Amino acid sequence: MPKLAPIVPEPLSFDIGNEHDRFWCAAEGRRYAAVIGFDAKAQGEVAICIAELVSNVAKFAGQGTLALSTVTEPRLGIRIVVEDAGPGIDNPASVFEDGFSEGRRLEPGTQRRIGQGLGVGLGAVARMMSHVEMENVPSRGLRVVCIKWLDPPRGGSGPYPASGPSSAR
Repeated sequence: MPKLAPIVPEPLSFDIGNEHDRFWCAAEGRRYAAVIGFDAKAQGEVAICIAELVSNVAKFAGQGTLALSTVTEPRLGIRIVVEDAGPGIDNPASVFEDGFSEGRRLEPGTQRRIGQGLGVGLGAVARMMSHVEMENVPSRGLRVVCIKWLDPPRGGSGPYPASGPSSAR
């Protein structure tokens, strides 16, 4: 029996303007992942990651965009690109460590303010996605690119140019 070609939905783009956009964007990301063929657990992981990223844009930058697209090479997956017009982050790699919140590392026992979060959001994003990269874009803000492979190998995605051409602009 011949192998069926994967379903590749059209790229989508959404504006982010407030904290409530995380719900709409997460639902759309879940739906997009379902069309590609992700199971319910992976769809939930995609939705959680999108909600976290969109929430951070609303809290710290005020506005931005979310773009969803399908990756077909080297295998099938979903690409999530979140960009904002905020101030960026001094050390982007550090935000993926648990205990990082509001632009700084929180030491054990640090008093947390209401709405500050648990400091594990972006660490969880890094654990649920196959590939995550974050970069400050001069004069534009922060850009986060996440990829989740439909059938990821254990140990991550390996060397893949996640920052390839933008798909939904």
